[in-house]
Amino acid sequence: MRRWWILGAVPWWAAACIDKAHYYGEEFALYYRPPAEEAVCTRVDSREILHWGTDPRKKKRIGYLYRYVTVPEGSREEREGYLIYDDVGRHALGFVSAEGVFYRFDEHGRLGRRVGEYPILPTGLKIFFGLPMEEHVDLEEVDPYR
Repeated sequence: MRRWWILGAVPWWAAACIDKAHYYGEEFALYYRPPAEEAVCTRVDSREILHWGTDPRKKKRIGYLYRYVTVPEGSREEREGYLIYDDVGRHALGFVSAEGVFYRFDEHGRLGRRVGEYPILPTGLKIFFGLPMEEHVDLEEVDPYR
């Protein structure tokens, strides 16, 4: 009896339980996302970048920070990144990777020079916009009614 398991043979009572008509090779593949056929980039979050000196009642919007999630072609994993726009929200000024590496775009909108690697809030945004370290920078949700 033990020889069947050693040689890899299946006993008749175990083989009778297999129903090949209802067997799916990758049954759990239905629960996982398939690899992306093309690169997909979606905006997940929008925040206003606000700046003030000593008085928080004098907050001024200096830009927008948009968080994007990108799924590269042929991958299942998501990659996070941030885009920095001007105070109107029309022109992209720079890009921040998920690791906190800041890049500034050139005048043609291409990835220009590397600014540095900092925590996004507050140090990275202060250095990106050229603000003094003693002043304050904060992110707030975009108010559609303002």
